[in-house]
Amino acid sequence: MTERLGGLLGPVKSLLGGTVFFMAGNSLLGIVLPLRMEASDYPVALIGAIMAAYYMGLAFGGFGAKHVILRIGHIRAFSTFAALAAVTCLAYDFFFNPAAWVVLRIINGFCIAGMTSSIESWLNDRSDNETRGRVLGYYMLGFYLAIALGQTLVNIAPVDTSAPLMIAAALIVLSLVPVALTRLGEPNLRALRMLGVRDLYRASPVGVIGAGVAGILIGSFYAMGVVFARQIGLGVTEAAMFMSVVVLGGLGFQVPIGMLADRFDRRIVMSCILIAVGTSWGLLSNFTANGAPVPVLMAMALMFGGAISSVYPLCVAQTFDGLDRKYYVAASGRLLMIYSIGATIGPLLAATLMAIYGPSSFFLFESAVAVTYALFVLFRVASGGRPAAEGRAKFIPLPDISAMVMRLDPRTEPDGPPPGADPDQRPKGAGPTRLPD
Repeated sequence: MTERLGGLLGPVKSLLGGTVFFMAGNSLLGIVLPLRMEASDYPVALIGAIMAAYYMGLAFGGFGAKHVILRIGHIRAFSTFAALAAVTCLAYDFFFNPAAWVVLRIINGFCIAGMTSSIESWLNDRSDNETRGRVLGYYMLGFYLAIALGQTLVNIAPVDTSAPLMIAAALIVLSLVPVALTRLGEPNLRALRMLGVRDLYRASPVGVIGAGVAGILIGSFYAMGVVFARQIGLGVTEAAMFMSVVVLGGLGFQVPIGMLADRFDRRIVMSCILIAVGTSWGLLSNFTANGAPVPVLMAMALMFGGAISSVYPLCVAQTFDGLDRKYYVAASGRLLMIYSIGATIGPLLAATLMAIYGPSSFFLFESAVAVTYALFVLFRVASGGRPAAEGRAKFIPLPDISAMVMRLDPRTEPDGPPPGADPDQRPKGAGPTRLPD
């Protein structure tokens, strides 16, 4: 067992190590910034706008990072992105004003998208058909645990000092060490088939709209969740724990939800989860106004994290049900774009509502979005059919930062388009071939 694990992870351990370092640093940064703004009495709506800028940069990085990698190579591209991300961490202290922070958040999002694209395409190149799924699983494990770890590091030093930003920058810089020392050859990024949003929507309205909904839910929570926790009276330690519990819920619920989604109609599974969590969070908003007990809040955070972290991979699997396998990677890029748009809009809406109606409206906003989407999905279920079992794409837990991870997904074609294929080839009949959802 140990030998097999060593043989599997040995060639890519440097890449996984680099991922843990920079994701922990980025996670720490993501919780320190809203806490500093909250402590400086920034308006809630302004905090939401600044935090939303990160997802705008993430969207830009999804399109532009690949061109940088192709031009200068993986190691130099990763080093450039990491150095720039570390510099932005330190720059927050020197340029403590909203306009500068918006620019820095956009740069930060672009760099993280570039770093994940570099690592994930590299992992794909170093995995074969038999190991890609397991490598993706360990990548996801390190990904989630690094986020949870980074959030807990906020307790090391006061958030109003330079120390947390220096720690975040140091972690991102440390990700350079294993990557720069690797002896792995650099992979070639092959041209990918293109797929239009209109074709994608015809294949799966539920999947396309769900990607945007997932962005709204996750983006608003990671941007404003810690501000909400502080506004209801939690200390910095409890607020960090609240955020970490959501992340761990996302990690722990992926497998059981995936098993249900592969056995039953995943649209119904997703709807039931979102209605249950949305309703409970709506009720909890009333308790929050009167002081919700911390254990109850943590239990709800665990459930909520499991639910919202499952929406995106469920939407990906649902979309794949209506597409030929050769378009999976292209579809994931479009879904990530839609997700990023939702994640940019979500914090703006949540922050505006919190500024007007108070912290309890955060629960109501998330609940309203979840329940509304669930009702839409149930309407689609009532008006459409379910794919045959042999025509369904298997549920695979996925991060929502980079579409490049789809090349690790065992559902996709490992070798991409054949040599000489037209990268701008349009799908013929890319509409719903299996599921009119």
